[in-house]
Amino acid sequence: MSALRIVFADDRAVFSHDGVSYTVPVGVATLTAMITTDPPLPEELTNAIGLFMDHLEDVDREVPGSAFADEVEVCGAGLQALVDTEVGHAEALPCALTRDAVEEVFRTMATEATADRLLNPGLPAGEVHRIVGVSCALVAILRALQAPVLTVVAGSATP
Repeated sequence: MSALRIVFADDRAVFSHDGVSYTVPVGVATLTAMITTDPPLPEELTNAIGLFMDHLEDVDREVPGSAFADEVEVCGAGLQALVDTEVGHAEALPCALTRDAVEEVFRTMATEATADRLLNPGLPAGEVHRIVGVSCALVAILRALQAPVLTVVAGSATP
């Protein structure tokens, strides 16, 4: 069984599969910085997701077989907060998230103002802005890869 591993940092994401790695120059802070209104505008969200999806085309070319990996593992910046928000409390990793669950978190976070986002159980106040960027990145990955699930694993935010 092969896994595509993605490590998120604020300014980049590193994709690894079968001993080959490729760094995308877009991270969760990059995506979060693209979202300047409160609540986010649809075009801001579309642009953030689109930017990350554009880079996934490079990953497909630079990391052969990554699109055909048996599983997708993600770790790093902001992912624990997304998991905790999805389940409503602190959750141990690893944690599998379905595409529907990620899309649901995205829709909720993307349509709420910051003050409303702060009321979500499991979402630490320090992650209230970054979770929108994290959600955009995961939505882009799941949509581009047509993956039904990904697994959030413990790991360093420094790829």
